[in-house]
Amino acid sequence: MLKIEHLGKKMNGSDLIKDFSLTVQKKEIVSIVGESGSGKTTFIRLLNQLDVPDEGQIKLDDDELFTSQAGDRKINKKIGLVFQDFQLFPNLTVIENLTLSPVLNKDLTREEAETKAEELLLKLAISDKREAYPKALSGGQKQRVAIARALMLEPQILCLDEPTSALDHETANRFGELLVSIIKDDVGVIMITHDLGFAEKFSDRIISSRQFLNQ
Repeated sequence: MLKIEHLGKKMNGSDLIKDFSLTVQKKEIVSIVGESGSGKTTFIRLLNQLDVPDEGQIKLDDDELFTSQAGDRKINKKIGLVFQDFQLFPNLTVIENLTLSPVLNKDLTREEAETKAEELLLKLAISDKREAYPKALSGGQKQRVAIARALMLEPQILCLDEPTSALDHETANRFGELLVSIIKDDVGVIMITHDLGFAEKFSDRIISSRQFLNQ
């Protein structure tokens, strides 16, 4: 379980997030909707330790990732992130994109990483793109590769930043069905989105970014 307690973050001297608390369970899809500039991306960055909160704490199964008071952070690979622009390495093939980090960080041997990557690519129905480069992939295929790369480290929570922004309606629906299948593997999902219709169809809970400021 992800537990966020009394989270606070200021931007240019003003509160962007103030005294915000949230819990997210495994096998749950939580969508956060709201206008641009309302703190959604900052919230995702805080969860993924790309930024540090001014107040509050973030815990994952009682393992404290960091607290603002201590000014310390503990690297935790159990929260994964798929960026809006996917951020695949253009000079690497699909299989290389998936295996690079686990091998470099010595989480897996190259053989173990390739076996796991192939299993994920098969599950996500893109195993035929194993040796393709990102430039040869459609938007939906790039998204699946980015998700597979995030899942390589077996995160308990998967964060998605505007996952349907580049997808047509049909592809977005297929992606929603994919999300439902992912959470069956004990993964919780936090999704930042402008697409309220998609959120209503595929989320267990929808939270307005206004709640970042208790509005």
